[in-house]
Amino acid sequence: MKAVLGGWSSAGVKPRNDDAISGRIPESAWELHTKGAIACIADGISTGRNSDKAAQISVIQFARDYYSAPESWPVRDCAGRLLTALNTWFHAQNRSGSPEAEGQVTTFTAVIARSQTLHVVHIGDTRALRLRSGRLRCLTEDHSARFMGEHEALTRALGIENDIRVDYLSEQMQAGDLYLLTSDGLHAVLSEARMAELLAAGPLETQGDLEAAARGLCHAALDAGSDDNVSCMMLRVLDLPSESLTEAHSRLTAQVIPPRLAPGNRIDGWEVIEVLHASTRSNVYLVRRAGEDGRFVLKAPSKGLEDNLQYLDGFTLEQWVGRRIDNPQVMKIRPHEDSRFLYYVAEHVEGLTLRQWMDQHPTPSVAMILPLLGSLASALRAFHRMGMVHRDLKPENVILGADGRARIIDFGSVQVSGFRELSRGGVEDMPEGSLNYIAPEVLLGQEASPRSDLYALGVIAWEMLAGDVPVDLETRGKLPTRAEDWALPHISDKRPDLPEGAQAILARVLSVAPKGRPQAMSEFLAELQSLAKGHGAGRPEFVPLLQRGSVTFWRGWALASTVLALLLLVLLLGGS
Repeated sequence: MKAVLGGWSSAGVKPRNDDAISGRIPESAWELHTKGAIACIADGISTGRNSDKAAQISVIQFARDYYSAPESWPVRDCAGRLLTALNTWFHAQNRSGSPEAEGQVTTFTAVIARSQTLHVVHIGDTRALRLRSGRLRCLTEDHSARFMGEHEALTRALGIENDIRVDYLSEQMQAGDLYLLTSDGLHAVLSEARMAELLAAGPLETQGDLEAAARGLCHAALDAGSDDNVSCMMLRVLDLPSESLTEAHSRLTAQVIPPRLAPGNRIDGWEVIEVLHASTRSNVYLVRRAGEDGRFVLKAPSKGLEDNLQYLDGFTLEQWVGRRIDNPQVMKIRPHEDSRFLYYVAEHVEGLTLRQWMDQHPTPSVAMILPLLGSLASALRAFHRMGMVHRDLKPENVILGADGRARIIDFGSVQVSGFRELSRGGVEDMPEGSLNYIAPEVLLGQEASPRSDLYALGVIAWEMLAGDVPVDLETRGKLPTRAEDWALPHISDKRPDLPEGAQAILARVLSVAPKGRPQAMSEFLAELQSLAKGHGAGRPEFVPLLQRGSVTFWRGWALASTVLALLLLVLLLGGS
């Protein structure tokens, strides 16, 4: 995407400017791709002692924190969190009772141009407008109302209430779109038709052009009699990303896939000690390098995958995920180093794979597998907290350390919620993992959710107990299309020694429909915990508050409440 920013703000006829504007277009191509360009405007209420500070803080802090937030957060969620934090701060200052802090109330509107989508967040009576093909259209609705025939008054703004409701909308952008952010001192006196007429008079291609156009609108508003601050911020979208399959191929194959290596071979100073894994998809080596303490793992795609864009896209994403998640239960990938070869280097996680553990323990008890499942759930939460779904959890992707903690070492199929709108260059977004562990909704082309990872956890739990997967899709030769294709056998046929109720718990977590599964992994683990202790199976029955405790307790509570009420009544009557 190519874009340009420009704006202008003036106190007008007032002694103080309560308006503030800001914007940023990242210089980094990667940051522009993943975060986009941003423009903000805020208008502090003129009666607020420190509303000018609130406006300035909101536009500066929002833009700064937006680019510091994880790329994996969807824009809507990210903006909501940031504005909630700002509102909480302003509201606390307003209630502090300090003249130096109170009176911080401001409107706020921001546009974020990311990939091919424009996101708008808005509270108050500042506005976001779009100029397309010579026509100007307002995208936001003012949060104001006329009371008792008097002037308009704000009904929503940052700092007024503890809880806020922020408007959000998104739309597909077109190359050439111009987005304007205006304060009410401007749009209260200039009609949209007049603004469009003024904008048509000059070029809108460079930062200088936009600054001149914004200044022209503000001066026109002042000439028309505006008695308020006047501000205008503009974001012009010059070009949109439209990566073709050829462009995607060029991007993903810019580096050369190294040939298969053997012990003693070197690549960029890394010496191969041992070949840990070799397949038609990838080669994994134990390596070391002079000047580096310890041993590391080097992973590279296998030769012959130069044209497999889906795999290469996943390999690139795996590097990004491993560098963003900082958790002891997720393999850490080292920072990128310039190289003409396509590979990455990660920490060496020692221990057994979960597959090896399962081979060594063919008939474990429910109590025996619970700590492992709990640790694996903890590792998955590291992804879920970052807005990611693993989608390819299986025993081969999990290492069990000497401390018994599960560590995930493969994440090439991760779905990042914040990247949904980004162009994937025509690459189909389908995980290339084992069909036996991928949730049904993912196999059917639907979006994954944390419950998709919960399904995989359920498959692993079943396999630990029964010795094989509940539904073997790998041998069928085609993807299932009906719910019947996931029909479960009876686990008691393989493990008659398991407690009664195991089938019901596992059947629930392996429900074909995501909504049929437990809401959280902790719920599934709690059911297994109850089963292991011999307390049966199933979800705890909800007991209304009034049915909890003994009848004697509630009678006593009612009597005490009555006596207290009578005492208060006597005191009130005596005081009168």
